[in-house]
Amino acid sequence: MKREILLSHDLICASSSPAGFGARHIIRITGDNAFDRVCSFLHIKTSILQQSKGFDVSRFMIDEFRSVDIDLYFWKSPGSYTGQDVVELHLISNPWIVDFLFSKLFEQGFRPANPGEFTLRAFLNGKVDIAQVDAIHQVIEASSPDGLNKALGKLAGGVFDPLHKVKDDLLNLLADVEANLDFSTEDIQIISSDAILKTLGEMLAQIIVLVKKLQSRGVGEDKVRVIIVGPPNAGKSSLFNILVRGQKSLVSPIPGTTRDMVTSRIEWGDSFFELIDAPGIEDGRNLIEKQAQNLATKEIELSDVIVYCADNDHQLYLDAFLNFDVKSFVKVATKSDISRGPDNWIHTSSFTMLGVDVLKNTIIQLVQQKNGAASVSGLARIHGYANLCLDNLRRAHHCVLFEEPLEILALELREAVENLGHITGHVFTDDLLDRMFSRFCVGK
Repeated sequence: MKREILLSHDLICASSSPAGFGARHIIRITGDNAFDRVCSFLHIKTSILQQSKGFDVSRFMIDEFRSVDIDLYFWKSPGSYTGQDVVELHLISNPWIVDFLFSKLFEQGFRPANPGEFTLRAFLNGKVDIAQVDAIHQVIEASSPDGLNKALGKLAGGVFDPLHKVKDDLLNLLADVEANLDFSTEDIQIISSDAILKTLGEMLAQIIVLVKKLQSRGVGEDKVRVIIVGPPNAGKSSLFNILVRGQKSLVSPIPGTTRDMVTSRIEWGDSFFELIDAPGIEDGRNLIEKQAQNLATKEIELSDVIVYCADNDHQLYLDAFLNFDVKSFVKVATKSDISRGPDNWIHTSSFTMLGVDVLKNTIIQLVQQKNGAASVSGLARIHGYANLCLDNLRRAHHCVLFEEPLEILALELREAVENLGHITGHVFTDDLLDRMFSRFCVGK
């Protein structure tokens, strides 16, 4: 579920140094008017401090007889890491003094920062994108010079910078296409088909470059292959369409040896899945086994999960599939609104939506049990959304070439905008942000 993530403007503070005794300790502060509030707290005249170009030395009074020297560094909004005022207090690393200073800050209305909140504010203020957030974490966690160099290369940008222009061009193109729709009855054309094709071609080239660069860095879309098999007319395709409904999916014919198959690339929870609707197996025992073996060698053995669907004759051809060496096997009784299958099967109905969520959650749990609950890495997620955007643009190009309705073209462009927004950071979900920023320590 998506919700609006609001940027916090209150004052937060956190240690940016390890706890314990040492030469120096850093306390980092950010928020609206943080500069003025810290100056007031330390009894410094802001006019004097502003002339110091980002650095000054102050003194923090512990009591009327004792004081501590503090080096104060500041970056005014919007030219700071978070986009808000940022202030750093550098002082001697004595745990008692540090804790005392924090207690005084809290009394003045400052609050402790949450893990990753400084970087979250930078993201929400447009200072960094999703890819750079992932790179920042990799820089922090780098355990070797090679790992650090790779992370710094990702942080520097370059790969993702052109996408902001692509997004703007895509929004402009969508606006023109929707204007064509609005004026379609008046025979007014805002943008020609040739101009649309030209713009789409340029955007396709940019996205293809991104995908190739990610692949050259060893980044791949870590997707799980799920194949739906079973006898003909068992409700496989209806179930397939229900499972991919509402997803940003690619649906396309893939040539098979005897029939076509349909695939859809979708995102469930933390992972990308490639869902495959296999052709129904025809009558005739020998032919069944032959086609089942053919499916096994070409698709089933490449899949992570087999979903076997059947309606009335639930054991029909099931044994032929159970003989294959697959990672996970799920037995589904379809059309359960008409007749109920065995108790140990998942009962579904594409008509009433019975069992659809149960099936989806079962597949996710099977994959997590096999591979662990680790989520897709940030760059692998970007690779996945880049491919989804590429699919949208290719289908949009096809719509123009074959003069399909403008409504379909506009739909593909809107989905491309959304998928691209997941890369540039203009579209995000609260659970994604929670996962990404909770990995950071406090003070980052």
